[in-house]
Amino acid sequence: MSHISKIDTKIKDLSYLKKALESLEMKYVEAEENQKLTLQGYGKDEQIEGCIFEIKTGSKYSIGIRKINQNYEFVADWWAIETFTGLKQDEILNKITRQYAYETILDKVKDMGYSIVQEDEDTKNNIHLTVRRWS
Repeated sequence: MSHISKIDTKIKDLSYLKKALESLEMKYVEAEENQKLTLQGYGKDEQIEGCIFEIKTGSKYSIGIRKINQNYEFVADWWAIETFTGLKQDEILNKITRQYAYETILDKVKDMGYSIVQEDEDTKNNIHLTVRRWS
C-alpha cells in the first residue's frame, strides 16, 4: 500500500522557498538543469519521480517538490517521514509555507521602498510588521 501523497501549494517562486528553508535550517538539494530527482518511498518499489527539489528530513525519506503549472506541489511518503522522524505532515508544511510567506512579504515590502521598523509575534503566532517609508 502506497503512503505517497501530493499536497498542492501556493508556492510560485523557488528563490523564496530556498530562503525559507535556509532560515529554518532545513537542508535541500536542487536538481541540475534539465534533470529530475527520484526520491524513495517506504516500500522497496515506491519511488517519487519527477522532482526538481528535495527537502531533507533527517531520515532517508525526503520531501519532493514538483512543478505543476504555475505552482509547486509537495510530494512525500508522509507516513515514513512521521514514523522515522516524529515530524508530522501538517507541522512541516505549516512551518515551510509560513516562512515562505514571511520571506515573500519582506522582499516585496523592501521592493516598495519600505523598511521594517518593528516585528512582533502574538500569542496565536501571527507576525505583525510595522513598516515605514520616507518620502
